[in-house]
Amino acid sequence: MVNKDHKLIVVSAPSGAGKTTIVKHLLGKFPQLGFSVSATSRKIREGEKDGREYYFISADGFRLMIQDGK
Repeated sequence: MVNKDHKLIVVSAPSGAGKTTIVKHLLGKFPQLGFSVSATSRKIREGEKDGREYYFISADGFRLMIQDGK
């Protein structure tokens, strides 16, 4: 059964707007919050780690996942 007391917070803004800074602050201040890692087909940037900021998957990898119903 779904707990209706739970809320989803989406932080969305252009690159460089400070999303990471805000999210890190909120995660530090409210330990009950969790972070959902998204997937992207873009190249990994310096300082990023696969599975931490994003799951870095090739476009072909995404297509295979779709074919496999994932």
